[in-house]
Amino acid sequence: MGKTIIWTHQADADLNEAFLDLLDQSQSIKTTIRIIAEIFQSTAILATNSEIYKLDTLKNNNKGNIRTYEKHTYRISYLVDEKHVYIIRVRYARKEPLEY
Repeated sequence: MGKTIIWTHQADADLNEAFLDLLDQSQSIKTTIRIIAEIFQSTAILATNSEIYKLDTLKNNNKGNIRTYEKHTYRISYLVDEKHVYIIRVRYARKEPLEY
């Protein structure tokens, strides 16, 4: 049995902001929904293979439990513990990188 995927309030808010930005840029609800759904669904693999992606180099004092990957030019950061994977951040990857 895999780990439980938990979206933090911040990551959920980030995904909502991404939805609004994409909708504004693309002017297509169908395209926007498809991209956001693919980003959301891309986290499912983390339940069984949470260490598949690289460590997050933008996280200050990363103890080796925060990782990141990109999907549709969005950078998804997540924290891994024994039973859960917490999605902690979704940020447009082409913006200037911000440490956190």
